[in-house]
Amino acid sequence: MNERQLQFRVGLFAIAAMGVMATLIFQFGEVRSLLEKQYQVLIHFDSAPGVLEGSPVRLNGIPIGDVETITLDRQRGGVLLTLSIDEKYSLRSDSIPRLQQSLLGDAAIEFTPGVSPTDFDRQSVLEGEAPPDVMEIVLGMEKQLATTMTSFEATSREWQLLARNMNSLVETNQGSLHDVVQRTATSLDEFTRTMKQAGTAFENTNRVIADPQTVANLQKALAGLPVIVSETRQTITAMRQTVGTINGNLKNIENVTEPLAKHTTSIVVRLDNSLSNVEAMTGELRDVAEIASKSDGSLKRFLSDPNLYDDLERSASSLAILLRNIEPIVRDMRVFTDKIARRPEVLGVGGALRPSSGLKDDEIRQAGFQKPK
Repeated sequence: MNERQLQFRVGLFAIAAMGVMATLIFQFGEVRSLLEKQYQVLIHFDSAPGVLEGSPVRLNGIPIGDVETITLDRQRGGVLLTLSIDEKYSLRSDSIPRLQQSLLGDAAIEFTPGVSPTDFDRQSVLEGEAPPDVMEIVLGMEKQLATTMTSFEATSREWQLLARNMNSLVETNQGSLHDVVQRTATSLDEFTRTMKQAGTAFENTNRVIADPQTVANLQKALAGLPVIVSETRQTITAMRQTVGTINGNLKNIENVTEPLAKHTTSIVVRLDNSLSNVEAMTGELRDVAEIASKSDGSLKRFLSDPNLYDDLERSASSLAILLRNIEPIVRDMRVFTDKIARRPEVLGVGGALRPSSGLKDDEIRQAGFQKPK
């Protein structure tokens, strides 16, 4: 190999290296961005820690641009970022920019893809979501950890107290472990029986539900549900009418009781007087009852002395016999008085000389009259 071939090969290698370098610069440097067409996007953040000019902008993890400028928003407060987005990447109207920050402090803007069919208005300002502050999360975890440790400490004390009580129970025989075990076994047996009964009830329920007749009845009930709803509405309407009638009756009662309320004072006074009179009469009746209940009183003796009752019964019997004996005498007296009333002359001398029976037939016969035949 002569010197001329060696120079040719070195020059060719230098040209290839320069081509590769130019390709790498175009691919990863800012030259490519200068050749591609871009559009501007404004995003407002309350704070943008770690964001610098040139910070990457991604969509689903794919770089689509970078941060061009960072300015303070004087009107609304916070930070206003100007992004340069490649023209071939369009953002949806519901895309949300979120600030993502790594553990090393590097930040990037990540857009959610969005599902809206329309693109966002490039003249509008998007609202960005800032990432949660790591220090605040750590402080919150520290507070929660302190609360957890406090609860754990209180729980430990409770367990220590429980252990001491159990040791005291076992060592000093303050309770009967055999009884406790027996009761526990009884409780477990009862629980087992209860679970068996519950299982039986569930099986019966499944049988009832799986019964075609029951399903048919349920379907009938559901079919009749609109009728029930209609009747319920009618019932509610009738109840409303009834309530209206009751309201009218209450108003009438109010009209009736209004005059009564006006004369309440006089009514109360009269009622008080009436109660006083009733009280006085009750006192008098009590006095009469006390007098009647005395042992030497007539009513008390009549009620309690059997001899007096027997005498009264004998007197009533004697009076009945006397009345039966007087009855013929009264009848004769009636006949005698009737005769005297008809012929008073029988009491004189003529009556003694011309006696008469005193009957009307004899009088008619003496007067010359005869009874018609």
